[in-house]
Amino acid sequence: MFSEISEEQLEKLADIASAVTLPADASVFSQGNRADAFYLLVEGAVKVAKTLLDGRGTTIRYVAAGDTFGESVLFHDTYPSSAETLAPSRLCRFETRAFRKLMLAEPELALVTIAAMARRLVMLNQRVEELLLPVPARLARYLLELCDEQGTPSRCRLTCSKHELASRLGTVPETLSRALSRLAAGRLIAVHGKDIEVTNIDGLERLTQQHWEARLGSLAADVYVTQAARGAGRS
Repeated sequence: MFSEISEEQLEKLADIASAVTLPADASVFSQGNRADAFYLLVEGAVKVAKTLLDGRGTTIRYVAAGDTFGESVLFHDTYPSSAETLAPSRLCRFETRAFRKLMLAEPELALVTIAAMARRLVMLNQRVEELLLPVPARLARYLLELCDEQGTPSRCRLTCSKHELASRLGTVPETLSRALSRLAAGRLIAVHGKDIEVTNIDGLERLTQQHWEARLGSLAADVYVTQAARGAGRS
């Protein structure tokens, strides 16, 4: 968010920032609470999640060191989601009122903030698109992205628990297990504990592009995966 502003502006940001140190599994802020600050993660790991109207929880994003989160407080009175640490973490806290005052004095900082919010909107649109996909397709997309992040196109290692991954995909661990089994049965992947071998990249990519199975019952899921694998094999 602050990568393109001047050193002088960074110094002004530092003047209004306060340091926060939290242990693992600590709440940074809670959904629905009065919003008074946003944060920059300096070191550690943070998860941003939202509780839906039916009581289910879904992970919106995992925050990496150097990223800001909770910026929506600049335009809302309450937090629309919750954030908690996944590991001991160090953060910079920016009080909303002070940051708004600084934006009025530094128009370039205001533009940077608007650009950051636009990027968040694109990310949230992608999350909504993912949640419209059936779980096997969500999982396929996640595995392809993870392989890309880890720099190994045909293999990746899961970096979170099954419960966390299920939350990230907007489902439950049992459904996630069935999705993994379906991808393995369709010979798209091979599961070795936390290590996932992608045995059919074309099939996995084809799976992420097909939406029609979302309107079918679970009985069609195995056929869906199998057709994706066979279709890739013919291409």
